Amino acid sequence: MNSRTSRTQMLYTLGFLFFLISAFASFFTGVKVGADKTEAKYAQLAGDKSAEEFSGSYQQQDLVTFYHNVFLPYREFKRNWNDQVDSLARSTDERQNAATLKNLGLLADKQYDKVTQDSLFTNSPLLYESQLNILKSLTLFSQASGKVSAGASGAEAAKILKSDNFTTSAVKFGLLAQKNFYDSMLKWGSKTSPAIPQKSGGQKTLTFIQWKKMPLLLKNASIADMMLNRGIYASYDPQDITAKIDDMIYSGTASSLRLNDIQSSVTLLISTGAVQEQDFIKWREQYYGKEIMPQLPFFYE
Repeated sequence: MNSRTSRTQMLYTLGFLFFLISAFASFFTGVKVGADKTEAKYAQLAGDKSAEEFSGSYQQQDLVTFYHNVFLPYREFKRNWNDQVDSLARSTDERQNAATLKNLGLLADKQYDKVTQDSLFTNSPLLYESQLNILKSLTLFSQASGKVSAGASGAEAAKILKSDNFTTSAVKFGLLAQKNFYDSMLKWGSKTSPAIPQKSGGQKTLTFIQWKKMPLLLKNASIADMMLNRGIYASYDPQDITAKIDDMIYSGTASSLRLNDIQSSVTLLISTGAVQEQDFIKWREQYYGKEIMPQLPFFYE
């Protein structure tokens, strides 16, 4: 009798473990399938050209066109997504929470349509990759918002939404797209001036002495890389962090806080919420009047 009971319990246990493994496998497969479908659709739209065929022109017109037709719609989405998720976290109205989650999905779908309506950047590999990653990001954000159930506690719904695997993957693709774009600017800059390298070095630690010698485009690309590695999905841009760091250094604030490198400075700035949109514009004339940068609106407006 005990042997039969033990055997039954073991079968129940094995069945339960099999169910858990299957559920996790299905969940993570869903994330991959969502991204892969976008990539397959995009490859078809692009004429299925491989990266090896690209000439890598990185002309200023490529950057400007990309900014208006791809990056700006996504930038608007990111700002609205962050604002609405913050609003959701403060809400206790179940009906309003459901409306917010629905709106987030509609917003992702709307911006997805805006991005795909415009030209593809087959002559600049990094811009091509950036657009592809933005499409993946928007697809996964749309799916994430449809998975979360609204309740009286908006804070709980926001927490679940932020930690969902579709959301974390969407954030990753969005930050990778941002890095692709800033690396593209670096490619453009290297064609304009020999003082600007084609790619960032990817140093684990940047001292202030190294930072001061870096051109603006290299600083921005380095910050975009840090944002990707740390999962910093904020409404401000890499150049806003760059400007905040430069002001801390040149005003003496970094020294008074005993900061020694860029990485620790970024940690402090992000943890204290010290970076704001338009910080770069605030200090552009003071620190960047002689810097080489493409004619993109968020550097001048």
